[in-house]
Amino acid sequence: MRKLILLLAVLTSCIAIFGAVRAQGAATVERKTAIGHPMQYYVSRPANWTRDRKWPIVIAVEAAEKEFKLNAERFAKAGKDLPFIIVVPINVTNGNAGQRDPKVYPYGNDVWDRIDKEGVCDFDEDGLQHVVKDVRAAYNGEDRIYLTGFEAGAHLVWATVFHRPELLAAAAPVAGNYRGRCVDGQPFSGHSARVSLPIRGFVASLDEGFGPGGRVYGQWQDARKLAMDNGFGNIGETIVPGKGHAPLPDEVLAYFMSLRKVP
Repeated sequence: MRKLILLLAVLTSCIAIFGAVRAQGAATVERKTAIGHPMQYYVSRPANWTRDRKWPIVIAVEAAEKEFKLNAERFAKAGKDLPFIIVVPINVTNGNAGQRDPKVYPYGNDVWDRIDKEGVCDFDEDGLQHVVKDVRAAYNGEDRIYLTGFEAGAHLVWATVFHRPELLAAAAPVAGNYRGRCVDGQPFSGHSARVSLPIRGFVASLDEGFGPGGRVYGQWQDARKLAMDNGFGNIGETIVPGKGHAPLPDEVLAYFMSLRKVP
């Protein structure tokens, strides 16, 4: 009996330790809906967040996989020791698959009817502005945001870069798609912020599709040339060695931190 009690105690202790480890490894994210717009988003605050200072905001736009919460947790975990508020919008410019599917999107038919009427581009671009406004007000966020997007998430990144560069502190498309989505037929911003806005494309050396020489790599090159031809004067590339097709949250957040003049 004593051995059984001892065994149970050991098992209980192991379960508690395992649970604590899991809790430390899992980032806490919260889902919200923007005020004045039906776009939803995930948000995570820095561990040491207080209202006594302003905090930088990172918007991480999800790819065609549409695993929005996972993306939020991924970036929150990568930024656990950094001062960033992490935000992942539940966007719709990342491909048609899964639309109106409640297992993929939390939007009801009324929202999809609105999207059908105004288009995915207007929904995302307008929705993102409302999300940023919400986060600034709720968490004392900084005025200019850091923006990244993986794969099809880069469509919204480029649209924001080309249309509203004054809103951005920096942009970092990762293995980014570019097909003119939300850009073709729309006027580019003439704001002077475009000249010095830091834009850095990230690709992984082992990414056979999006990396150097890959069949999709040319989309990033097309977007970079278009940016340079339209007055964006601070655009570069980072090739991450030894990694494959991934959103590279550690590298992107380290890049954003390198641009900051304050800790």
